[in-house]
Amino acid sequence: MSRREGITIEKDTVTRKSRRIPAKGEVLVKVGDLVDPDTIIARGLVTNPEIHEVKVYIQLGIDPEQAMRYMLKKEGDEVKMNEVIAIHRSFFGRSTRVCRSPIDGTIEAFSKTSGRVFIRGKKIVVEVRAHIPGRVIDVIPEEGAVVESRVALIQGLFGVGSEKTGILAMAVNEPGEPVTTDAITEDHGGKILVGGSIISLEALRKATRMGVNGIIVGGVDQKDLTNFLGHEIGIGVTGEENTGITLIITEGFGTHPMDDGTFNLLRSHEGRLACIDGTTQIRSRMLRPEIILPIR
Repeated sequence: MSRREGITIEKDTVTRKSRRIPAKGEVLVKVGDLVDPDTIIARGLVTNPEIHEVKVYIQLGIDPEQAMRYMLKKEGDEVKMNEVIAIHRSFFGRSTRVCRSPIDGTIEAFSKTSGRVFIRGKKIVVEVRAHIPGRVIDVIPEEGAVVESRVALIQGLFGVGSEKTGILAMAVNEPGEPVTTDAITEDHGGKILVGGSIISLEALRKATRMGVNGIIVGGVDQKDLTNFLGHEIGIGVTGEENTGITLIITEGFGTHPMDDGTFNLLRSHEGRLACIDGTTQIRSRMLRPEIILPIR
């Protein structure tokens, strides 16, 4: 893969970001509010995909079709972890067996014939932050808001990792210079590093250990990236990789000196805030990783 035409690079532009939660909830900002990257825009609850099957009849030592009569909870009831949901006493109360919930959640269903109960985990709190500093120009009722900001904008060619922010720091002096382990120090923790032509697997791993938030570089060896992620890159959307660091390549896989204009634009913002997102999709719809450099 090599750098393609049509990739946006803007030294001074206005960007508008729609920030939404994936469910109905509460919007915490209003039109005209000034926000920082960490400002919570909206918060809500989504259904938990976790469902536990509990074999009530086995825990009570009874036949499956008898389990219903010993249930203390019904469908729709909330339960706490280790709370008793069914109890069976025998031998005139001298022997007692109980069935407990393995999680906090809600009784979703009970099978009268199989003696099983299905408990769904409690709803998950979701929230969305502004990600960029700016001003709220529109509110999306119960979902989020639109944030506007004056920025320099650079689209990468490919990326992995989620939204990150940090102070921009140069890891190299020239766009053709590789990023080695020696270029990364403890001082880079929490920062977004700018590299040159390529970053090695060892440097990627060291950057992660040092707590670097993100790396922008010309290229990366595809095998090194696979080893770093622990799996092959698929054809879906990237951005949800659990690596702790976001990587954006601007030119292509392999050794590729960063474009001079891109490198110099990044260098001109050294020491200032950078907001990056490695999310990429190049199949059904074009979605490029982004480097946003706020202009104050």
